[in-house]
Amino acid sequence: METNKFRRLPLLAASSITFLSLTVPESAAQTTLQSSITKDGITWTFDKAVPAGQFVNGDYYVVGPVNVTAISPTPGTSAPYMNGSVLNLPTPDGKSGFDQRLNDGTDESWWFNSSDRVYAPIALKPGDALVSSISLSAAQYRNVPEVMRSGDMSISPVGSVSILTVLSSAATSDAFRPSYCDRSQTLYHANSLQRQLLPSLTPPNPSMTPPLSTFENWFRQPWIDMNPFLFDAPAFYMPSYGQHIAFADSYVGLLLELNFPPDQKVNLTNYFVQYGIDLFGCVQAGYGWPAFGGHRSGRKMPIIFAGILLNNTSMKNVSTLYPDQFGEDMQTLYINNLPPAGTYTQAWQGATVIYGGHYGVHTNGTPVSPGLYGPYEQLQPSQWPLLNGNEQLGEAYRRCCTSVSWVGEALAMRILSAQSIWNYPAFFDYVDRWMFEDDTQAVAQIKAQTGFDYSADWERQGQTEYWLQGEFPQYTFIDDMWHAYRGTTFQRPNPPANLNATAK
Repeated sequence: METNKFRRLPLLAASSITFLSLTVPESAAQTTLQSSITKDGITWTFDKAVPAGQFVNGDYYVVGPVNVTAISPTPGTSAPYMNGSVLNLPTPDGKSGFDQRLNDGTDESWWFNSSDRVYAPIALKPGDALVSSISLSAAQYRNVPEVMRSGDMSISPVGSVSILTVLSSAATSDAFRPSYCDRSQTLYHANSLQRQLLPSLTPPNPSMTPPLSTFENWFRQPWIDMNPFLFDAPAFYMPSYGQHIAFADSYVGLLLELNFPPDQKVNLTNYFVQYGIDLFGCVQAGYGWPAFGGHRSGRKMPIIFAGILLNNTSMKNVSTLYPDQFGEDMQTLYINNLPPAGTYTQAWQGATVIYGGHYGVHTNGTPVSPGLYGPYEQLQPSQWPLLNGNEQLGEAYRRCCTSVSWVGEALAMRILSAQSIWNYPAFFDYVDRWMFEDDTQAVAQIKAQTGFDYSADWERQGQTEYWLQGEFPQYTFIDDMWHAYRGTTFQRPNPPANLNATAK
């Protein structure tokens, strides 16, 4: 395959960046006595008035111990067990207790366990986090548009969740809510955020730049990520597919790097940092997102983002401390790391950084599951394993559900000069390959060798927009940012030598 040339712009010329600082007011611990608390439609009632306060993201805490005597909406006590409350995620069995109607087109109710639910009266102590949900009505279920992809409907029967945290003492008003998975209740503070690290870039296409409010509305409430396939994600504001989580992260990261006035960035920054804190607490508790097709993208970037702004070493080193827990890294690798050592120097079409397959690879490059679920680009297309004899599982998912959603994440991290903090260079080089490599002849060769056709615009490399077109109003935003602050796609001249060589 003849190589095409592209031009790559300098990442960010120094003159193009403006950093703006924002002074955040001093905070103080404040509580009031409350006999009940209502948050986003959930009401918790106590046996007596208790000291209560709010975290910086708006979620409530009480100073415990306390006794919850009622929850509204009332949790169901029989099938389909709607409006569930769960104490201290993750559950011991890893299942969901919010709503039994789990179904992604196939009955998935076996992921539900009614024993994981709690009912009033509930005695809560410091360290506890009570997560209460509001279920969708029968008419709403499967009729709520998917976040970031409005043409799809969320698979979740849960509409929203709210979290009541029990502390041992009052928190300052700038405190973030501890992760719902964190029983030690580590408190991070908004006044510690290094907001000056966020640049103030010019939007390359203002008409295709979404408002901050879109994502403030989605990230304001808790994103509960305790089901491996998001069967019970809060449908009103959280995606039910990992690819869409990665898209949402991408948009937030890039928006916060634009030249909105600093005070306008405060809320979304706080909400996104809260999401990173939640995810970090969950991975510390033993819950991760190892590669599985398109399901496990989008969880590392919020943790790294929060770690950078909080200057938290553990968050910034999350993938070193907790290896093999993040889909993006497990599904990208340098081909010369693929065992047996020294066997491969380039992929079938000449690439040196490749897709790791459905289940990806371990940190050392060893496939989690060789064959159908592992790397395949070291082979000619005619040798690629098939699922049920009729699906190129690896290449199909490489093009439909993974690569396209990583572009914005990688760009947002590059703009923050955070590649070394991310600590997995193959991810960034793979995204460069996706955006810079001309796959015209590769697509033709795949079709010639196997009959599989990946020529549709939405399946092609060099873009993200076609997957989002018709699904999200500002569907070119990631591509616009890439072209402005990373470089041009494969249609332009001069590819780097390490991305592509002449295919065999």
